[in-house]
Amino acid sequence: MITTVVVAWVALAFLLVALPLAAWWLGGRRFWSRLTPGGEPDLYRELVRRHSLSPGEAAEVESAVSWGRELQDPRLRAAVVDWARSLQADARERSGQHPRIRRVLVPLAVAAGLLVVAGVVHEVRQEGWSAVTDHVWALLWLVPMAWLSPRPGRAIKRNSGPPSTVRASRP
Repeated sequence: MITTVVVAWVALAFLLVALPLAAWWLGGRRFWSRLTPGGEPDLYRELVRRHSLSPGEAAEVESAVSWGRELQDPRLRAAVVDWARSLQADARERSGQHPRIRRVLVPLAVAAGLLVVAGVVHEVRQEGWSAVTDHVWALLWLVPMAWLSPRPGRAIKRNSGPPSTVRASRP
């Protein structure tokens, strides 16, 4: 009986004193002051505002940057170049933040890709093409990364000068 009462008083003291003190201490950490909403720049919103883009134009510019397409409107072409250069600058900044990790991860990714290719070759030699599907799925993550990475550069190249005389076909 007495132990139950003691446990109840300790639990009550914890709830009334220790828990609010812990919350007050945790709330005062510097980590929480960095979580201000809107504290980080929003590239999309900034570029839409800077180039006075309507929602449809913003979607068209974003598509041109993502897929490396050429636009005909000079105002939208300037927005594409600005957006793509901003993306490239952000990517350079991010890659420069952790150079040692990049020096380790790139060779590891290449080694993993080579191991998968070696596994595909081994499976084809042993069992034929029917057993290759597992290895092909493992390789599929490399293809989009290699294929999508030069797109902002292509968008800059295609939209920097005067528009081409051939009108780009739109889907």
